[in-house]
Parts: sequence; C-alpha cells; structure tokens
Amino acid sequence: MSVPNKGQSGKRILVVDDDDAIRNFVCEALSEEGYQLQQAANGADALREVSHAAPDLILLDVRMPGVDGWQVLDELRSAAGPQTPVVVMTASYTGQDRALQSGAQGYLAKPFELNDLLECVDLHSRIHLEADLGEARVAPEA
Repeated sequence: MSVPNKGQSGKRILVVDDDDAIRNFVCEALSEEGYQLQQAANGADALREVSHAAPDLILLDVRMPGVDGWQVLDELRSAAGPQTPVVVMTASYTGQDRALQSGAQGYLAKPFELNDLLECVDLHSRIHLEADLGEARVAPEA
C-alpha cells in the first residue's frame, strides 16, 4: 500500500546502509513512488554521492561496521548542507534520542514496515531547513 501523496516524485533520496537487502528494499520501494535514488553502502560512498548531487533527504543507518555512523551524520550534514534533512534508521533502543540530539530530523526504527518508510520519507522530503537549522518549513504539496 502506498502513501496517497505521490507529489514528491522527482525528489532525490540518498539511502546509506551497509545491509544490501535493506538498502535494495528501501530503494526499490521509493523508486516505485517516483523518487530518484542514490545509494551508499558506507560513509565514504555516501560522501561521494553527496558531492555528485545533493539529495533532498538522507536516510542513514548509523550502525555500520568499521564506521561511526554519528560521525558520518556530521560529515554528511557538512557535505550536503545544513538544509538537507536526515532520517536515522537504526535498531538501537537509544537511537531515537541520540538521532534527535545529533541534529537528525527524524528516526525510523528497524525493522520497519513499508507504510512507515513511505510516510516518513513523504514527510521529511518536504522539509526544508533554514541554514541555521533553527526552523524548518514544509514545502507545499503539489
């Protein structure tokens, strides 16, 4: 079942997750909704993707082997610009609090349902942050 509003089609989403199955599932689901996808299996790949084309939203797994996902969050925020919303995806029990304290705009608990993913992406892809991250505004629906 998909989210009723497909007005976000064309928005660019960067999906960063070391788990190929999860990354492919997320990308396939969002592609079917009309989003343009960028993929990365680790922080270095994510930074390369951001340097090629700035996304409208970053979905970031913070529990990847050999890398501190919270540091990647800071680096992506710098590379993509402070106006790019970030949603942290993690199975960590304390992940939600830490995500919001680290400057992420949202949190998606793993495992998640397809509807939860679509609703989260629809909401957060419409957010445009001010340069100082102090205020966010939601873009009007098309």
